[in-house]
Amino acid sequence: MNNGMNRRHFLQLLVASGLAAGLPMSLRARAAEGNFTPYSGPFFVSIEAGGGWDVTSFCDPKVNPAINHWASTQGVQTISGSSVTYAPFAHNQRFFSNLHPHMLVVNGIDAQTNAHQAGQRYNWSGRLAEGYPSFAALAAAVYGAGLPLAYLSNGGYNQTAGVINYTLMQDPGALNKLVYQDQFLDGGSGWDAAKYFHRQSTRDIINRHRAERLARLQAAQPHMASRMQAALNQFAAAKDGQQLLELLAQYVPQTLVDYTDADGYWNPLLRQAQIALAAYQSGLCVSTDLVAWGFDTHANHDADHAAALMRLQNGVEYLWAEAERLGIDDKLVVMISSDFARTPGYNDGNGKDHWPISSTIFMSKNASWANRSVGLTTAAHEAQAINPQTLAADSNGILLQPKHIQQAMRELAGIAGHELSQRFPLNAESVNLFGQL
Repeated sequence: MNNGMNRRHFLQLLVASGLAAGLPMSLRARAAEGNFTPYSGPFFVSIEAGGGWDVTSFCDPKVNPAINHWASTQGVQTISGSSVTYAPFAHNQRFFSNLHPHMLVVNGIDAQTNAHQAGQRYNWSGRLAEGYPSFAALAAAVYGAGLPLAYLSNGGYNQTAGVINYTLMQDPGALNKLVYQDQFLDGGSGWDAAKYFHRQSTRDIINRHRAERLARLQAAQPHMASRMQAALNQFAAAKDGQQLLELLAQYVPQTLVDYTDADGYWNPLLRQAQIALAAYQSGLCVSTDLVAWGFDTHANHDADHAAALMRLQNGVEYLWAEAERLGIDDKLVVMISSDFARTPGYNDGNGKDHWPISSTIFMSKNASWANRSVGLTTAAHEAQAINPQTLAADSNGILLQPKHIQQAMRELAGIAGHELSQRFPLNAESVNLFGQL
């Protein structure tokens, strides 16, 4: 099927041609009525730089050689016509030069902790304590209730607080097992699309009897105990989800991108991005978390952190290039952040330890709020107070915290006033990150 074909029309064609006979009753009805609506809104992508990134060698550069060794010979780099600056480190020049038109850099965010788990919670949920869902979970619950892949996780902070379930996709090969459950492994060589447990005619009989049995059970539902009714509804929803997942097979490339990136690094972020974009294209996915590791550089900081940053940059650049190739780059709303940052200086092992003052990068194609940097830190990398509306330095203003960032993200996504968001209040002042200054 042409990827550009309207997926609602695709389901209607299935019904008209008789090919939808294997679909569960509820999905067949939705297809026939034309009221199955794949998700096509913004695709919310959270990218976690796991371990605590060094923003003073990234998007909030500091030129004191005691803070960064590169400062002994080089200075802060600037983007012409933009307030975005960067350090002469890793692939920063290429990364910021190419992507700054889509980028809002927010510096001076006080994570209020040096502990990894607390930093993850605060940056991705807006609350230091446990119990709040990630932004990705909230967005998926608001916009994707009922979709089988509404929230696709790769192992980042994926707490849901019960508002939705996530699908853990650390092994993209598992998609074949989800979509083609009737196929079998052939001599350990992988899934062979030409070989099945049953002949097609046998599968048709099995599917017909399953559908008939489900219909009989649903007809008897009013006479069942409430617990049995709930179990039957869950089973029916799961069957719907299985058939919906077959739509995904149209978008997952037959050949997945290699795990090795252009620098020769093992880089799972590439395949995470590829699968996430395919899930969004299918209309089944609202949000995803992608994860890049290796930033907790307590020793050998310069070399190891440069490698971690390059893996991250290669992954983000691939995400944008692949989205552009697929014609959906205008749908991306990306948030890149980390647990916290690294100390403004080196330890005895030539590493850097944990430091709470960090940054977050938002990205959306040529957004009105992009191509700039906001938030303030001192030369010693300490946070400065800003006016929440003008974002200028203001001694009577606020110190940015992750709760402000998450509140702004909820507002950007249009879910701040939703009852699900109201169940998890952030008690944060509204900060004009995405408005007009």
